Amino acid sequence: VEGPVEAMDLGTWREANRVRVKLLYATMRRLYEQISGPGTFLLTATRLGGRHGYDEDGADAPLGGAVTGFAKAFARERPDAVVKAIDVGPADAPGDVADLLVAEALHDPGAVEVGRADGLRWTVTLEERPAATEHGEGMVLGSDTVFVVTGAAGSIVSAITQDLAGASGGIFHLLDLVPKPEPDDPDIGRFTTDREGLKADLIERLRSAGERPTPVTVERELARIERLAAARAAIDAVHAAGGQAFYHSVDLTDAHAVARVIGDVAVGDGRIDVLLHAAGLEVSHALPDKAPGEFDLVYGVKTDGWFNLMSAIGDLPLGATVAFSSVAGRFGNVGQTDYSAAND
Repeated sequence: VEGPVEAMDLGTWREANRVRVKLLYATMRRLYEQISGPGTFLLTATRLGGRHGYDEDGADAPLGGAVTGFAKAFARERPDAVVKAIDVGPADAPGDVADLLVAEALHDPGAVEVGRADGLRWTVTLEERPAATEHGEGMVLGSDTVFVVTGAAGSIVSAITQDLAGASGGIFHLLDLVPKPEPDDPDIGRFTTDREGLKADLIERLRSAGERPTPVTVERELARIERLAAARAAIDAVHAAGGQAFYHSVDLTDAHAVARVIGDVAVGDGRIDVLLHAAGLEVSHALPDKAPGEFDLVYGVKTDGWFNLMSAIGDLPLGATVAFSSVAGRFGNVGQTDYSAAND
């Protein structure tokens, strides 16, 4: 058990993630060809509490969720091997845990997520429920509601921000790595109205600059403009709803930069009513092709970003928090061991 996260500094947090997740990544990348067929196996063990943190008690050691996410993605890449993520309680004796790991290696190869709690063997399934719960209504959104949204230049996040703006007319602090979009940038408008024409112009611009307009180069530039367009749409939607929009270009893995932004929020508004952590980066490569720098980047944007946000917020009043995960975090996905680990 890693201990309370709020007691960690960034270095301690990163070391805890290195020991649990980064070493697992390095090991299985080296063993990728060996752990591949029938008769081979990967078992991971966590101490989230015995039910993978999904009961009312939550997770005793939440960083173990990243280990489980990695295992689920590895299982997608190596379907012929037995891959299991096994969760136990914080007080379970090491000898007992060893015995159950041996048992899980020998039986029931179809179950990936397995937990042991209260003398029973548990797994995870899905149940569709309405958003309303027995706890009643949530907070009321209004013009004085203070939102902090990370990953604000993502297309899905932009759409959600537009809905929240329409429902509240509130105060929005929009955080993303891309710079603030210029209101008169013609490329942003053309991205939605004349994408093919814009693409042709980008090719000509690259040629005029003496660069070779490869498909990768052109698509990278289009992706940059797409994020600017999404950020612009979010800002415009907030203004159209009568709200206030403050855009912050920030690298969430930079603790000092995040602290400056949250400091501005604290000075201007004195609280955060709704925190949406939706920042993330997905780069799909099978594990042998996933270089350490790529793994660190994808994993760090989501996890270091979250840690830096919560550390900077500290004692600042904080209302609802929503952390965006992914289908990859729940089920794993081929080529996304880092993304799955971070999201889970």
